[in-house]
Amino acid sequence: MGMERRGLVAYVEAQIERDIALGRLHPSGQFGSEAKLARRYEVCRGTIREALRRLAARGLVVQRSGRKTRAVALDESLTLENLGLALHDASNPDARWLLEGYFSLKRQVLMELLADCCARASDLDLDRLGSTCFQLQDAAHWEPGATCVQVEFELLRQAARVAARPGHVLLVQSLQRAFLGGAAQLMPLMGGEALRAWALCVTAILHERDVQALQQELPALLKARDDRVLDAFAPAPPVPAAPEAPCAQEVDLGAPVPATGQDDALGKTFSVDEGAVGRVTPAAAQDETREASPCGEERGLDHLASSDEPDDAPEAQVRVEENSPGGRDGRPPIPLWPPDNP
Repeated sequence: MGMERRGLVAYVEAQIERDIALGRLHPSGQFGSEAKLARRYEVCRGTIREALRRLAARGLVVQRSGRKTRAVALDESLTLENLGLALHDASNPDARWLLEGYFSLKRQVLMELLADCCARASDLDLDRLGSTCFQLQDAAHWEPGATCVQVEFELLRQAARVAARPGHVLLVQSLQRAFLGGAAQLMPLMGGEALRAWALCVTAILHERDVQALQQELPALLKARDDRVLDAFAPAPPVPAAPEAPCAQEVDLGAPVPATGQDDALGKTFSVDEGAVGRVTPAAAQDETREASPCGEERGLDHLASSDEPDDAPEAQVRVEENSPGGRDGRPPIPLWPPDNP
């Protein structure tokens, strides 16, 4: 197959994949005949046949002898390699959700691999990883996003081999294919200072074998770059502002109050305190007091009671004791505090 033919097949494959992702097929998921598809995409039937074969190999369509080719339902066909299916329509809320899951998985893989490298890798292996980190710093500063992606996955691959985790080697390969195959629109966003910041952090962590810094500092730096890409690709819907609480409109208790206002406030305060000091107010009475007092005034009672009126406090105390049980019938008044020796 010549270069021009391969490019044409890849183009038709991408167009059919896009039609599947955007729901442009018949509700049954069935395609028309090869001749009909050839007319639709303006190519020969052989190109259509090869494009469908590729889509079947990726699990996006089902081909059975004697039956029409049928597209697999989107929720059944989604894999790492087919992530691009969900990213064709950035306005779909699932697109951001799935891409966020992809980034979260990649961060988790990197953290696990670097932790193993810090614990078990030789100094020579750590030097090689550090050299790749320096390349990533330079790429983040000078190179386009596609180059940054290539170096970033090279770091992941090296870390998987140094950590002796063959399963992670395969997982890194799948993560890279998923990104390159379906997220081309994200490539320009993958460089910049956010990438350079975490590459610098990884360089220092590997040099010091500092697992504590790895766990405390690196996750936030990785997430900052990923969030920047997510917000540029599919901005999150704005969160509605919460209604202001009624208390927010009350007068500031710390603001200066006119002299007459202070006198009124003090008078109200002592009228409440005189019936409360020295005895426990029943729960029902407390509830009535809270409902009667405006929000803010209840919080300010202690502040107002401790204002510049020290001589009135003893007088108020005497009045309370006179009204307390036993104050007028000759029996000794009930003490305000329990005796030291019961």
